[in-house]
Amino acid sequence: MRLANLQSRLFAKFTDLLVVILLGLVLQGGVGALVGFFYSLVADGLPFRPFQGQSIGKKLLRIRVVSQGEGMVGLKASVIRNIPVGLVTLLMVVPFWGWILSFLVGIPLGLIELTLIARAKERQRLGDVMAETLVVRAENHLPKDT
Repeated sequence: MRLANLQSRLFAKFTDLLVVILLGLVLQGGVGALVGFFYSLVADGLPFRPFQGQSIGKKLLRIRVVSQGEGMVGLKASVIRNIPVGLVTLLMVVPFWGWILSFLVGIPLGLIELTLIARAKERQRLGDVMAETLVVRAENHLPKDT
């Protein structure tokens, strides 16, 4: 099992952020923001065959989330691992002050997450530690449950 590197994880997260922004723009208003927030929480645990353990960004970068026991990641683990990032996304729903708070909370949280991915033994960010998950290269890893 080969762990995903920092660059692929960053590009995957950036791609998923673009998906959240597009959902917000296309669906406009509070509905778009809430759908984007929901996607940011559950994207790694989508039960659909082509995306198991992968958000859209992770699918494009060929990385996947697995439990530390190397099994499939479900919706519960996806929500747990994405709560730190999801809360920052949720703050953006609040006009003006929400954006300011999301930057005040999001920047330090993002730096902590990046530091953990870069320096932790198994490249786990805070959400990965909470959900007991790992992010691995998808082409070298097929989940046990398939």
